[in-house]
Amino acid sequence: MNIIIKTKNFELTPSLREFAEEKIGSLKRYFDFFQADEDPKLKSKIDAAVELGKTTANQRKGNIFRAEVLITFHRNKLRAAESADDLEKAIVAARDNLQRQITDFKEKLLDKTRK
Repeated sequence: MNIIIKTKNFELTPSLREFAEEKIGSLKRYFDFFQADEDPKLKSKIDAAVELGKTTANQRKGNIFRAEVLITFHRNKLRAAESADDLEKAIVAARDNLQRQITDFKEKLLDKTRK
């Protein structure tokens, strides 16, 4: 899984980069269904674009952080955007949202093949 992290309105620390890569990278196990082990040519490339940032530079009460994740795989795209008062909470919420979307997508594919 290729993970690209971009930031907006703040500096990305190494610990925050590691946290985001760990949380978004944990979604890789859900994509085993889409990758064929027999033929390396059939393996789909999985890319994750993560955008982290503050919603506005001047807030009255604290900062509001936003995490947006776009995952592309085998001509499909899944997107999740979450906001929270803490950046780590926003990353975890976006990961949970994507996890639900991936499982729904897999179930939809399985239902099509069963018919």
